[in-house]
Amino acid sequence: MAPELFEDGGVHSYASDFWALGCVLYECYAGKPPFVGREFTQLVKSILSDPTPPLPGSPSPSFVNLVNSLLIKDPAERIKWSELCVHAFWHTKFSLVPLPPQPAFENMIELYAKPCLQERNGDRSSQSKTPPKYREKESRGGSRKDENSVVGLRGYETPVKNTPTGRKTQTKASGRGVEEKHRDRAVKRVNLLRLSRIAKTNLQKENEKDNYRRPLPNGSENESEVKIENTDMELDFDENNEEEAHDEPDVSDAPTCMTDDKISSQNEKQLKVEERGNKIDQPDSSAVSNLRASDESKTYDQELSSDHVEVAATPPSVPSQHRNQRIKESPGPAHESDYSKSSGDISQVFWHPSDLSVRPVMPSRKADKMSNAFPSLPFEALQLSDFVKLSKEQLDALNTRIIAAFGGNASISEKQNVIRYLEMLSNNADAANILTNGSIMLMLVKMFRQSKTSALRVQLASLIGLLIRHSTFIDDDLASSGILGALTDGLRDWQEKVRRFSMAALGELLFYISTQNEHARDNNPLESPSKDNKPVSGWQVPNSLISLVSSVLRKGEDDMTQLYALRTIENICSQGGHWAARFTSQDVISNLCYIYRAAGKQESMRLTAGSCLVRLVRFSPNSIQSVIDKFSLKDIASALIKGSLREQQISLNLLNMAMLGSHVFSNIGRYLLPLVEDKNLVPSLVSLIEQGSEVLRGKALIFVALLCKNGKRWLPQFFCSARLLPTVERLAKEKDSYLQQCLDSFLHVVASTVPGLLDGITGDIQQMMGGRRHGQISTLTSRAAPKNNMHLLPVVLHLLGSSSFRNRVVTHQVLRQLATLIQVVETPFQGRDDFQITLLRILESIPEESPVILESPDIFIPGILPSLAVLYKGNKDGDARFLCLKIMFDVMVIFLNEPALNNQRSEDLKVISNSHFLPLYPTLIEDEDPIPMYAQKLLVMLIEFGYIKIPDILDLKMVSKCFEFLLGDLTNANVNNVKLCLALTSAPEMDSKLLSQLKVVRKVGNLLELVYAKDMEDFLEPTLGLCRALLLRSVGSRKGFVYTKEPTLLGDGSSESSGPIDQQQCIRDIMDFGSNVGVLLDLSSSPDASIADVASECVILLLKAAPREATTGFLTNLPKAVSILEARSKGISHLLLLRILHAVGYSCRQYLSHAMILSISIPEITRIEGIVSELKNSSIPGLSNVASLVLMELQRLPRCI
Repeated sequence: MAPELFEDGGVHSYASDFWALGCVLYECYAGKPPFVGREFTQLVKSILSDPTPPLPGSPSPSFVNLVNSLLIKDPAERIKWSELCVHAFWHTKFSLVPLPPQPAFENMIELYAKPCLQERNGDRSSQSKTPPKYREKESRGGSRKDENSVVGLRGYETPVKNTPTGRKTQTKASGRGVEEKHRDRAVKRVNLLRLSRIAKTNLQKENEKDNYRRPLPNGSENESEVKIENTDMELDFDENNEEEAHDEPDVSDAPTCMTDDKISSQNEKQLKVEERGNKIDQPDSSAVSNLRASDESKTYDQELSSDHVEVAATPPSVPSQHRNQRIKESPGPAHESDYSKSSGDISQVFWHPSDLSVRPVMPSRKADKMSNAFPSLPFEALQLSDFVKLSKEQLDALNTRIIAAFGGNASISEKQNVIRYLEMLSNNADAANILTNGSIMLMLVKMFRQSKTSALRVQLASLIGLLIRHSTFIDDDLASSGILGALTDGLRDWQEKVRRFSMAALGELLFYISTQNEHARDNNPLESPSKDNKPVSGWQVPNSLISLVSSVLRKGEDDMTQLYALRTIENICSQGGHWAARFTSQDVISNLCYIYRAAGKQESMRLTAGSCLVRLVRFSPNSIQSVIDKFSLKDIASALIKGSLREQQISLNLLNMAMLGSHVFSNIGRYLLPLVEDKNLVPSLVSLIEQGSEVLRGKALIFVALLCKNGKRWLPQFFCSARLLPTVERLAKEKDSYLQQCLDSFLHVVASTVPGLLDGITGDIQQMMGGRRHGQISTLTSRAAPKNNMHLLPVVLHLLGSSSFRNRVVTHQVLRQLATLIQVVETPFQGRDDFQITLLRILESIPEESPVILESPDIFIPGILPSLAVLYKGNKDGDARFLCLKIMFDVMVIFLNEPALNNQRSEDLKVISNSHFLPLYPTLIEDEDPIPMYAQKLLVMLIEFGYIKIPDILDLKMVSKCFEFLLGDLTNANVNNVKLCLALTSAPEMDSKLLSQLKVVRKVGNLLELVYAKDMEDFLEPTLGLCRALLLRSVGSRKGFVYTKEPTLLGDGSSESSGPIDQQQCIRDIMDFGSNVGVLLDLSSSPDASIADVASECVILLLKAAPREATTGFLTNLPKAVSILEARSKGISHLLLLRILHAVGYSCRQYLSHAMILSISIPEITRIEGIVSELKNSSIPGLSNVASLVLMELQRLPRCI
């Protein structure tokens, strides 16, 4: 299915059919579909988010373009029908059949005008990402969604850039306006339930951790529709979407005292609810076996989105400025600054906003469970909308009646009815502000302090907590009401439920105080978007209260109370170093570690304890050793394999802080040793980087970088495998800012290890050779640690193979180290053969960074290039010899192509060319392929640039070797062979006698015929040049010869040459070119003016050098000459016309003077006479005179031939 079909509003169209065609073509070629996934949702994610994988092998460019055009994710940008019909891939063009209009598709394109599916060649914007595991709650209270709604079985939502996704404002009966605003801001949701009934059942099976291809048991689901519900939990942190069914039981309806069994049952039920409210991964099958399918498919918004931050709940009526998420990292205390300095740049990007997310402590109460009528109330029970509109006088009167209802002889049940009414009002922020900052709250605190009835105290504590939770500001007057003392006493109550709700209410109040405290406000921006930033001076939180809250974590306390205490510590510690320091103690850390690893604790408690540990250690870095002493790094890392996403984030935070704080450990190697022996660590980290969320990917990259920085032995495990580096290349195309920051730090840290690595390797080799060891090797302490670093050199090679690493690794420092290393390798040592191949491959990859080479000529020219020549000599490894030459070739080409090379560098290159390359040349051209080809090409370039002179080559007596390729199969020749022969033949120092002895003319003519027949364009010009050079050398042997481009054949005094031939300087077999006159005439009519010029000049020179043979060839191909003359009106040059006319006249003269026996066509003679007669009347200077001479020669020909 096309990506747009997974979107609400997506329609089938021609564009979606084109997508399907692209998938079919891809699979027909590659043997597998372009997008695959182990599970259905993974397949959907791949279709929506992954770039189209490249086609394997070597497909034609037109086919690659066709498939990529069909598989563009944005339907508006996908190839159109008109473009498809005329695509270059089709050998036969299709007739363009008009297609019916598709208005539904046009409407969809307009609806998706904002970038929802835009993706170009793997370049994905943040708007186009659809993380498969980030679940978000569906709004309630709106119109009924159809079966295609995202709610239920795995709701996916595409986050919008710069839009907070940590929480979604939910709607109740009083908040529909907010819901509409929120809905307007939302991006269209990926709709997995549009597919079919089979797809729906497959999704349900996948949620049950079953194989979705296995048939469902009968009756497990209605065949017509998957029923999708959204039953929210007590501690669901989309705070406007709550169900009281999961709240604490209404105490007014229950006996005053509950049995232990009932309390235990309630605790277990609530903790299970808590766990479901915090888990991001699928519930365990044993835990959900008795749950309805709708319960299994809850969507949550609190976990691990790259833009996600959990915040305290905000009611719908709170102004938008209170909902803006502003969580930032605290600068922390002074000692944290030192800690950051020790870790370098990597600590600047390590933390993600979700690491300081906050969540409500107080459980919510469902408003619609409250009855609209309260018959036993002694006052009129106003509706919420009426209550918030009361004037001050009306409000005072109502408060008086409410306070009166709490006093006097009112029964417990009557007071509980009033409390339930106030609970209904407390869910609204405006109402909560009124009640919290008025006389009602003072009355509630007084009643809570004085009441002896446990059931009433439970309800009072719950109401106080709800009011504080939903209030956006609290007046200082409440600080003097004794509320802290009252809740502290409630926390010491003998009754479990009183302690439980006192802890929850106290947690909400302490968190509010921490957000308003002047010390915290100086260090941090306001953490809670639901609280107004008002100055608070009256709140004093004694250390005894902090200790009391901390003591709740000890063994033996009620699990729910402990959970509320954990949430309290978690929220407060998000405010920075001051508050975190108040909770940092050995006792608290020990209790948190116990809860985090306690097998009997529910997962919500464990993960909250882990989150508390992360925050405490973040703002008190020295406490990391206390945490690691409680459980090993290996135990923490085990969560990376089997833990939920939230647990993985906690584990990565602890592991990264341990690595960043390694300086506080007396022997970090002892702590890391279990990690070294863990065979699952590296694969699990690589899998996280490949498939995790943006946050987990970023943190895993940081951990890998810190491991490699701490111990070089980790480098080959990560970078010599085939998985990590390709993943890094893909991540470089991601648009998530946090991930890119982590990736940048990862690249910087890993690349910074290379200089130390090369120092260690150099020192090891020098030590092996008996020299003094330079540089130190810092390896991780281990029984299995290698004795030296030489085995780590492939790491550098793999890093240079990555485009992301290459420009960071190739620095001046590294180049100098490599130059030193290759000089060291010149001397044999044990293991040199394999080592030198790796080193040479490293040097081979460096020329891809040509600016660095040009900036470092002092490293390459006097250092690396001579060492390459030395390493080539006597090397028995053919691969090593080839790499030596190829590196020398690549580097010198970079310097030769640099126009701004100064004189000193040019002289240095000349020395390298003559002192190191040229002496090796005889050996190079005798070596195995492709070494001779590279050697010839480099020699030609050095000759062209003047670094090597022809006499230097002649001294080597290598001329015959250079022309040797002509004796073999000409189809295997390369253009550098021809260019080298051309340079030799054109050089005045070249001995023509040697060329005569080689008898190369016929071979050169054969090569010209082959080049023309096979249309070998790159060979054509140098081959013609070689013919011209041979002809010039032969003609130039005549005494008195003066070269001119103008033809002078008809001006010669005789049919022979203008002077005697020097037999020592002529080329004796030059007449063999006579058989090639036809191809020279063909080339003379070439549209390329330069080719036509050289070819026509060769015709003239050949007629001078070998008159008889050239005349025979010319007259035999006279029709080709006639065609050239007939094309005079097409703009051919006057020089070309003159040459052909001279050739015609001179050939006729030779024909008559030598009484040659040739069959010449009379019609051709007649045609050429007509053309020449026209040219006789030409106004072009010189042309009419030549035409007259040619016409005379033609008329002398007998008519009977």
